[in-house]
Amino acid sequence: MRCTHCGHVYAFNRHGFAELLPPDVAQTSSALVTTMADYAEDQHVTEVRVLKHYLLPLLQHEPFRSVLDVGCGVGAGVRLLTSSGFEAYGVDLPALSQFWAQAGNDPDRFLCCNAVSLPFANDCFDVVYSLGVVEHIGTVTGHCTLRPDFGAQRQRYANEILRVTKPGGRIIIACPNKTFPVDIQHGPTDAAGARNPLRSLLFKWTGMNLHKTWGRYHLLSYREVKRLFCDGAGARELQTLSLDGYFAFGRFKRGFLRPFGSLAELYVERLPPRLRATFLNPYVMVQIRK
Repeated sequence: MRCTHCGHVYAFNRHGFAELLPPDVAQTSSALVTTMADYAEDQHVTEVRVLKHYLLPLLQHEPFRSVLDVGCGVGAGVRLLTSSGFEAYGVDLPALSQFWAQAGNDPDRFLCCNAVSLPFANDCFDVVYSLGVVEHIGTVTGHCTLRPDFGAQRQRYANEILRVTKPGGRIIIACPNKTFPVDIQHGPTDAAGARNPLRSLLFKWTGMNLHKTWGRYHLLSYREVKRLFCDGAGARELQTLSLDGYFAFGRFKRGFLRPFGSLAELYVERLPPRLRATFLNPYVMVQIRK
């Protein structure tokens, strides 16, 4: 099928969702997808919580209507936005369509594609958000080992997101902060990387990944995100956002980290705005205006 709106060629996969063909970069969805059936329900709960307690309050104060979720996971966020009156769409890799089908998602609102080649015309959306995605762009297996061309791939990702955002529209990007030395969302190695027994053992015991804060690494700093979107893609403004309401602090409710849960929550909520773009912030959370 050829779309008369944007000219891209699509096929319908076995789950009934449109898939952009062929893939723009030589990476398979099976290598990049980190969502497995065992975690689908957890992702659903997380997406709903983040939308209700973080994104919706941000979006409802302005007259936004069209929204794109780049890296929509199991699709719960798009469903919630649609039920809240937004024209919402989600894109992710082909293997995710099995979860969209299981949830009974509207096939017209979900599309399989790679984030560095979005199948939409220029200036389509009032808001584009991409949470926990940029650190996986340009990696070998979708985890932490970087490809030689990772910088170019990430610039394509930023360029594409800016391209499909309307002038004056908003982009929201989130990922763990590279300059903060502790990451509790990603492991220290992957199948393509060198072994690191000490860091792996520490991660197994504590759930904390102690990592380097400089040089080549799959996480990004505030400065690197700004370089991609403002210096590289031409966005006109980048603003740091508070993390208050974004996290559920689930990792701090069990095991080694449990005694530190209240402290971590207080730290994130009370971090002064002037420190958000520094090494003292565990997360990059930015709003970018085209």
